[in-house]
Amino acid sequence: MSTMTGGLDTVSDEEVALEWRRRATRSGLRRVMRASQPDTLNTGVTELTRAVVADQLGLVTDRLGHRPRHTLEIGCGIGRLTPTVAEHSDRVHAIDMTPAMLDQARAACAHLSTVDFAHTRLDRLPTPRPRFDAAVCVWVLMHVLDEDQLAESCRRIAASTRYLTLVEYDRAHVPVSRWSRLRPLEHYLRLLPGGEVVDERTVDYGGDHSFAALIAFPETAR
Repeated sequence: MSTMTGGLDTVSDEEVALEWRRRATRSGLRRVMRASQPDTLNTGVTELTRAVVADQLGLVTDRLGHRPRHTLEIGCGIGRLTPTVAEHSDRVHAIDMTPAMLDQARAACAHLSTVDFAHTRLDRLPTPRPRFDAAVCVWVLMHVLDEDQLAESCRRIAASTRYLTLVEYDRAHVPVSRWSRLRPLEHYLRLLPGGEVVDERTVDYGGDHSFAALIAFPETAR
């Protein structure tokens, strides 16, 4: 499968996989964040994002009447957000498509006994029964370049969870690379069957702009 959007070059699945294997060899947070950013900014962005994820998982707890019993972390990367997800969930199923990223996540989160890691792509994720209470997806869908693959990924999310924390860039101070597509929240909502936004906030990272939306799905979203 390949993609062509906005006049950009076609990018194959194999090229995407190779790019993420390359990123896994970088140092520090540059493995999962913009390589040109200084470490201090990457660290600050990570702390701010952890706070947003914690807040929205707290809202899920309020709405459920209990902590999420099972939470799906989509695109866990090197595990930089996994401890926060685990702190607010009974059990976490963390997935990523890049084995080297998962190896680093397992090492970083070895002390977390409630986290399971799995190598899979989102658009191939089996639909669980019962659904996850919550899912966390931070700066992952912007890297799904093919629109058909994006649509299938969103369909599987809606079928797999009751609540989704979705954080994605919709405006960047520095132009994004060919490995990213900036899309507004409305674009994703059109692809998430039955999704209803119950909390939305703006997260500004020194000129880069993301939305953070907590999205609820009805029991009929399959």
